[in-house]
Amino acid sequence: MLITPFFGEVLILTMMAVCCLRTYFIKKTRLDAITTFAPLAFVISILQIISWGFNFCEILLFLVSLIVFIVNYRSFIRFCNHLYVDTYSTPFIVFSSISLALIIFATVICIIYMPQPLSPKKYQVTVTSTYLSKQKDGSYKESDDLFADKSLKLTVYSPSSENADKTKNSVVLFVPDKRAAALAYEPYLVLLAKSGYKVYCGNFNFSTVEGNLKFLPTSVSRRNLIHNVRKEASDKKYFDANPQFSDAYAKEFEILIKIADAIEPKSKYFAVVCDGASDCFYKIKNPARPISASFDLARVSEYKTSGYGFIQQTDPLYAAIRYGLRKDKTYFIPSYSVTKTKDAIEAAK
Repeated sequence: MLITPFFGEVLILTMMAVCCLRTYFIKKTRLDAITTFAPLAFVISILQIISWGFNFCEILLFLVSLIVFIVNYRSFIRFCNHLYVDTYSTPFIVFSSISLALIIFATVICIIYMPQPLSPKKYQVTVTSTYLSKQKDGSYKESDDLFADKSLKLTVYSPSSENADKTKNSVVLFVPDKRAAALAYEPYLVLLAKSGYKVYCGNFNFSTVEGNLKFLPTSVSRRNLIHNVRKEASDKKYFDANPQFSDAYAKEFEILIKIADAIEPKSKYFAVVCDGASDCFYKIKNPARPISASFDLARVSEYKTSGYGFIQQTDPLYAAIRYGLRKDKTYFIPSYSVTKTKDAIEAAK
């Protein structure tokens, strides 16, 4: 199943709802322990942003949880001091009711625009993820050190042996655009693996990127930070005028090719795929394995969200606000992009 922040959102909404509803069903004098749900929900909303990045649903929940926390702050302090509650005041009940209305609104938004799930098992695809740390010699290895810098998240989408035979065990290497995380491309990557290609997706830390973006943290969504810090980020001419993006792509592909080559020594065909900045293919120096084919998703004219991934499935609310696109349950664009990718790879063989 497509891993999404939805389950964390459900937890936050549930805790806030219980916290606000307690004014209606708790009548007896008692320690108000349920008030602790307010700060917990607020903290979890912050952790959601750290884990999944800035998106409209996470920001909405952060703001609502902040309001709920402020409304319940006095109750929380009383609980921490072991003070009993006789009755809830009328202003508190009113503000709790307003908070509850906001929670209901946020719940409706999160349900309507929840990511469209896709089960890799349904397509006979196995997904494994590994965090790699950059070593002193420049190599990347899995590290047991909890506090080591996780420079690369390597996700491998493996097809069934039957489907892999159809493509002669070809390997596809993919590095996501700097405006999106790898999760935004998961429908495409799963469907590509279903077609028989073993897909290596390298989600690199910003510390590996040289230039103006080096200060950005890995855990924060690159998409919205770049868009807000540099409004030109949505314009192709900005990326054309800043070669460090394609230079970074080339270096990341060099690393990914080397890692995949060590794991797949018997695979004959290696193809590379990116989403924008296709000139990076010409900047890859001395790859560990000759590249059999290359493809840029931005060439697919029907793919309207280039640079941001397949957000009609992975982030429907952003797709609706930014592009006016509806959530797509048919996976037409990811499927069509896979077809175009296959055509390019097979044509180069």
